[in-house]
Amino acid sequence: MKLKLHENIKRLRKEKNLTQEKLAEILGVTVGAVSKWENGNNTPDIVMLTMLASFFNVSIDVLLGYDMASKKAEKIVENINLLVSERRFDEAEKLSRDAMSRYPHDFSVIYAAADVYYVKALENQDKEDALKAIDLLTKSLEYLSQNKDPDINDFIIRSRIAYSYMVVDEKAAFERFKQINFGGIHDTVLALLCIQNNEVDQALNYSTLGIINHLNELIDSTLHMIMSLASKGGKKNLDEAVCLADTMIEVIAKFAGSEPGCYEKYMACYHVLKAYLYGCSGDENEMKKSLSEGKKLAESYDKNGTNDVARHLKFYHAEKKHYHIFDSIGENAVTGFSAALLGQVVKMGKINRKVLNRIIDDWEKEK
Repeated sequence: MKLKLHENIKRLRKEKNLTQEKLAEILGVTVGAVSKWENGNNTPDIVMLTMLASFFNVSIDVLLGYDMASKKAEKIVENINLLVSERRFDEAEKLSRDAMSRYPHDFSVIYAAADVYYVKALENQDKEDALKAIDLLTKSLEYLSQNKDPDINDFIIRSRIAYSYMVVDEKAAFERFKQINFGGIHDTVLALLCIQNNEVDQALNYSTLGIINHLNELIDSTLHMIMSLASKGGKKNLDEAVCLADTMIEVIAKFAGSEPGCYEKYMACYHVLKAYLYGCSGDENEMKKSLSEGKKLAESYDKNGTNDVARHLKFYHAEKKHYHIFDSIGENAVTGFSAALLGQVVKMGKINRKVLNRIIDDWEKEK
């Protein structure tokens, strides 16, 4: 056990962007008293400890840096989370109520208690549980500075509040999701809320944007997986990478419209990677075939293609008449792929330079 009261007072003061003079003024003490607390030359009395804990929105245990109490709280939170994962909600509620009474200013305890009602509310569509979750999640934001879990942040908490509102008030949920729809991350749920409110045009708009964003993420993720499998090498990994490339070519073809466009360019990318994979496997015929397919698609894009998804996505119903996306290949696919092979693929671990150079040479040859 190690008490760190003086360090905590100083840290919490700075987190609130307060000077020693301002904190002294708020608490009704001298600047010298605050200075002595932070230097460890003096300790606040029990009344002042209570005032400091209340002002900084932390428990006295946290303020003192009482490691034993913190470990007890951590163990309780682990037990609450375990009970929730096992859907033993009655026990989880009882434990969380007890924890809240003992550690009312501990972020991890408040968040764990909120999680009990959050999961219950979503699974049972229970308004009372949803309201409890909203109340505790909102309260947890006040103590967020204590959080040590990298998977929890302001956005995650506000998203959970918005999901809880879906059980209570769909219009309120819609507004909250709109406020935190950074990069279109909540387009899909916004589409659902629009459908439920019979706002069909808006549902089509948000679902279109959701498809575009998620399809682009799927393309990026699978390309990275293929490159990673290629880096690992071995027949099993190379075969899996080829299978994934073929799967994505089929998926993209289903979404692509009749006009040449960015999705044709992305299919060309998978064919080029397949050529490299076959080259690593020693399959000369398939390597040439894949490279030829990729070259045809790239040349087709360069002749008539566009990065305007509004023209190229088969299922486009967004409000925007034009929706341009951008990538590292650039506006010219043929030369762009040469640059990508030289600048990006070459950085892969355990790259087979002989195969890569062969592909680059063949790619750059005239038809």
